[in-house]
Amino acid sequence: MQDRQKLKIVINPVFTAMITGHGKTRAYLHRFRIVEHATCPCGKVEQTIDRLITQCLILHKQREIFKSNVLKSGNWPPSKGEIISKHLNSFLQFLKSIYLDLL
Repeated sequence: MQDRQKLKIVINPVFTAMITGHGKTRAYLHRFRIVEHATCPCGKVEQTIDRLITQCLILHKQREIFKSNVLKSGNWPPSKGEIISKHLNSFLQFLKSIYLDLL
């Protein structure tokens, strides 16, 4: 807990959505009837945070860079806790590269 309090994390809506799973995905927005369907633009499945991080075909290139960085010191896929504690810089680079609002 104390180690997390020392982290300098730039909090923004995309980071918050990706870590908490609240907002920004079609599955979440569909739940509140903000968008018509929950389907990810890459296929016929729901667009969830976990899917965006680990499976979305549209993000394959960006994910492979993130995955490569994670595998240098951990296992794939990392837990949300590991993302923050061990792979924060790589995750932030991933987030900068995906343009979540456009998916």
